[in-house]
This record gives sequence, C-alpha cells and structure tokens, in this order.
Amino acid sequence: MSESITWAQAALLGILQGMTEFLPVSSSGHLVLGQALLGFAKPQLLFDILLHVGTLAAVLAFYGADAWRILRAWVLSLARNNPDPASARTAWFILLASVPAGFVGILFDDFIEGLFGSPRLTSMALLVTGAFLFFGKSHSAGGRGENEMTWRDALIIGLFQALSITPGISRSGATITSALFLGIDREMAAR
Repeated sequence: MSESITWAQAALLGILQGMTEFLPVSSSGHLVLGQALLGFAKPQLLFDILLHVGTLAAVLAFYGADAWRILRAWVLSLARNNPDPASARTAWFILLASVPAGFVGILFDDFIEGLFGSPRLTSMALLVTGAFLFFGKSHSAGGRGENEMTWRDALIIGLFQALSITPGISRSGATITSALFLGIDREMAAR
C-alpha cells in the first residue's frame, strides 16, 4: 500500500475532483474510492483539503459578487444600517444552516476522520445520495422563493447538510433535496 502521492496519482485525483465537485454526487466520496483504488492505506486528507481550497477559489470566482453582497449585507445588518435586508436574511440563514454541520464536525471529529478510510461505508453513502436525488427529483413541485424561506427551513437544510460530513453523502445533493422537500423552488434550492 502506498503512503505518498505521486504526480500522476495527484493528477488523476484532481481530475476526479474536478469532474464531481459541481455535481450533487459527493466529490469527497469519490476521492475516498479513488484513493482506495490507487492503493492508499490511509486517506490523503491534506491533499483532499488542498483540492477543496481550489474548489473554493473557483466558487468565489463564479459567485464572488453574490458572496460579497451577502457578506456586506450581513455586516451592515449587525450595525442595523442595511439597505439590502433580503441579502442579510440570506446570510443569517446560511449561518444558521451551518450550525448543525459545525456542531457534528466538532463533536465527532475523530469518528468522522475514520470514515474517510472506509470505502465500503462510502459506497453505501453514495447509494444514499442517489436515493436523495431520486426522491428529490420526484418531489420538486415547490415554488417558494428566497423571500418565503423561514428560519425553520434553514435549520432543516442545515441538519441535512450535517449528514454530508459522511464521505459519500453529497452536501449539495442533501441540501438541494431537503430544500425541494420543503417546497422551495428548484433555482433557489440550487443557489
């Protein structure tokens, strides 16, 4: 079993990450399986983190203006001087939706890290993601938009996001599907 990563392996895993990151199919789960197929005895967590930093840069390049608008509105809402209350509300919802995953991540850090070394569990979790997507697609009749979301919606979406700490459970798949089940329109669910 290999312990260090070669340039060719890094390139293969980078391509795998690039192909799966922006689809609701758990890029982390695919990386766990890819590393297992390449013969790694332990997960290459630092490498995974570096790949996700690259993804963050791509997301900020694409959604940077939205992120800045939401962040600015949130900061101004703290000062109670906000010309964009809808964006501030979105920021508060994002923060609330992040709490369950943060809580689970902090409390179960060692356990979660161990999950990244289990290709079998990851494979089962990918099947769960597939079921989420299947049932979410069949239950996408909602039409509620950004202004109709509630604190309860944000918390429920956050609880589903907490499930995605498991490799193989897609964060975007879990959050989009939960939003669709809550009756939120497809475009808003994807944002």
